[in-house]
Parts: sequence; structure tokens; C-alpha cells
Amino acid sequence: MKAIPTLALTLGLCGGAFAGDTTASAPISSSPSTTESSLWSWFAGGSVGYLIDNEEEFYTLHLGMKIAESGPITHSIFLEGAYAEFSNFALETDVLPVTLNYKLDYALTDSFSFYAGAGLGAAFVDTSFGVFDDSSTELTGQIFAGIGYDVCEHFQLYSGARWIWIDDSKLGPLSVDLGDDVGVELGGRLKF
Repeated sequence: MKAIPTLALTLGLCGGAFAGDTTASAPISSSPSTTESSLWSWFAGGSVGYLIDNEEEFYTLHLGMKIAESGPITHSIFLEGAYAEFSNFALETDVLPVTLNYKLDYALTDSFSFYAGAGLGAAFVDTSFGVFDDSSTELTGQIFAGIGYDVCEHFQLYSGARWIWIDDSKLGPLSVDLGDDVGVELGGRLKF
């Protein structure tokens, strides 16, 4: 256990001995450090997914920014809009949830990362049954997690799963139970 501090002290002293003339100055770089330039950076993306219980596709678009970074952990917030259609017999429902989300990324390697997060917002619901049609705005929430792969510095592919909940909607006097569902998705994200 004592060997680690001794080794660190030795390397520090040896590094100073081999550093050379301390009066020489290193060239000044005009570019900011990687950590500073990557903070508050923007990203935009979208995904295509499948809702398991409803057996329907869903689509998402999002725009957000990285707000903090500490070692392998990155914190981001983003606004996301999604779209899905549900059909149950003669009942047709279009759902457009819009959520404000928090996402935490943990870098596993230089290219792979794990992400998880949650969001809360409103779902704009349009339900029709024959000639009857009604629209409402309902509370919605989601929890998501997955894996991201950085194809290059400015583009990431990701795959994950999300649990989505939408409060009940109305069609006249009738309640339309939208409930919750689990979706799997594949998407891409551009980093600016």
C-alpha cells in the first residue's frame, strides 16, 4: 500500500528532472480545452420504435444540450416530441407526447456509452370513433435507458427501451384508457 504514494512521488520528481529548462514557454493554443468546448453543446436526433403492448410503431424527434460533464459521466436535457397511432376496433387514437427530459450518459469506452433518463410533459391526444371526434391534452411521463455508439465525433447511433405512461383521455362522456407501454427503439443523434 505504501508503494503507490512512493511511486507517485518518484514519478513526480523524475518528471521534473526530465522537464528541461523551465524558462522555455510552450506555444499558446487558441482553441479551448476539450472539456470546456464540449459543455453546453447542442444535439438533435430522432428514432423509430415499436410499442410492445399496442403493437404499433412510434417516431421521435429531439433537440437538447449537454449541461455538465465529470469524467465519464455527462448530463443533458432535451425536448422530445413523439408520434404514435393506436387502433382498437373502430376506435382510432393519435398521440403526440412532448416531454422535457433529463439524460445521464456513462462512457463505457471511447465509442460506447450507457444512457438512462426520465421525462415529463403533455400528450396531445386526438380520438375518433366513427363520426365522433375529441381532442385533449393529458399528462405524460417516461423512463428510458439504452446503449449509444459514437460512429464519429459528431454522430451517434443508439438503441434502447422506454416505458411511457399517458393519462386517460376522453371521447365525449367515455374514458379512453391510454395507460402505459414499453417501447424499443433505434435512433441517431447529431452533435453540434
